[in-house]
Amino acid sequence: MKLSNRITLLVSIVLTVVILAVSLSLLLFAKNTILSLSVEQVQRKQQTLRTSFSEMANYYAANSDSDAVHASLVRYCFTRFADQTSVLMQDGEAVVSSVTIDPSAYVQQSDDYGEAEPVAVTVQGRRLLIAGSSTSVGRKTYDVYVVEDVSDVYNRISRMTWIFAGVSIAAIALGAVVVMLLVRRSTKPITALSETAREIADGAYEKRVKVRTKDEIGTLGEDFNRMADAVETKISELSERNERQRLFIGGVTHEFKTPMTGLILHAGLLRRANLSEDERDASLAHIEAQTQWLERLTQNLLKLTTSDEEIELQSVSIPELLEDVKEGIEAKLNERGATLCVQCETDTLVLNPDLMHSLLNNLIVNAANAYDADAPEKPILLTVTGKTFSVSDRGRGIPKEAIDRIFEPFFRVDKSRSKKQGGSGLGLALVKTIADAHGAAITVDSELGKGTTVSVTLP
Repeated sequence: MKLSNRITLLVSIVLTVVILAVSLSLLLFAKNTILSLSVEQVQRKQQTLRTSFSEMANYYAANSDSDAVHASLVRYCFTRFADQTSVLMQDGEAVVSSVTIDPSAYVQQSDDYGEAEPVAVTVQGRRLLIAGSSTSVGRKTYDVYVVEDVSDVYNRISRMTWIFAGVSIAAIALGAVVVMLLVRRSTKPITALSETAREIADGAYEKRVKVRTKDEIGTLGEDFNRMADAVETKISELSERNERQRLFIGGVTHEFKTPMTGLILHAGLLRRANLSEDERDASLAHIEAQTQWLERLTQNLLKLTTSDEEIELQSVSIPELLEDVKEGIEAKLNERGATLCVQCETDTLVLNPDLMHSLLNNLIVNAANAYDADAPEKPILLTVTGKTFSVSDRGRGIPKEAIDRIFEPFFRVDKSRSKKQGGSGLGLALVKTIADAHGAAITVDSELGKGTTVSVTLP
């Protein structure tokens, strides 16, 4: 059962108990009050009747009156004050009576002419109140009764009971509806909190609850938002770490391609060709230089893509760097049938040589891949002017809508062509990462069918 329904049910039960208790108490109070007033009225009526009758009869009565005269006087005096509810009895016999019952059978008179408590009885389906007391007239004693039919009073009490019941039921129903609406409104923030939690669980980590109150629910919403912020931050960190690790693995695999081509080539020459001592030493030196570069490059890529540490910079001879790049990529370019022309106007710059070697290597390979296989000439120009490294080709060019995305990991302008050429979509992503590590700016100038120029400018 939902919390709102449970709260509504519990409050409705309490409300029902309270309303019923209050209604029953009011009903009993009203009933007792009405009956008390009726009893007092009957009692007062009987007392007035008895006093008036006694005073008048005793005023006119004389000891010398005969029994017949005395009886006539008594009946006359009593009827002067009596109505349809009055009864006068003597020695158990009715002297004057307009009722069909014997009231003396229900009211026990005291011996000292005191007042007897009125009695409520039910006779022939009628509710009667009987009040009686004794009085003396001359030498004789008479019992004066008032027999009041209070059936209408009980009927009114019965109608009042049904009215109370109807009002109570209506109050309970109305109260339950009001409680339900209030509870739903009060628990609406909890429902919103639950919905937001489900959305976050489904991957919408940016979702937050709107806090509109300053009560406990509002505090809960603020705590939930803080928890969601912490979860989103942690997930972002884990995602970034995972992306860096994937970039590192892909980057290392990608960067191994070019030097591995040279290593395989020189290893094959050492095994199958009859080389002179100097040629053998040159091949071994090339293999050693390439493996050392791979080791340094792996360490630099690991530092670059899996941590936030700054890279190590040093003053580097740019002509020597470009010569190493040209020598290392020569075998790769030969496979593509491309030629590299190097122009350098700068002597030294402060940078990381291994990472810049990788950056230029990726730009050159990317430029070589920009040519169609049947292109008669595939020239690539590598220039360094001031602090700007530029790699230009006259290949297919890049569509304008794709230029802003070419540095995204695993993005390929032409997926089918990249697949045939063995591209992974990581080369330019590594270029961007290395440039950012140097604080360098990258610009791309490309036109379809005419070629592309990528420039990296150090700060």
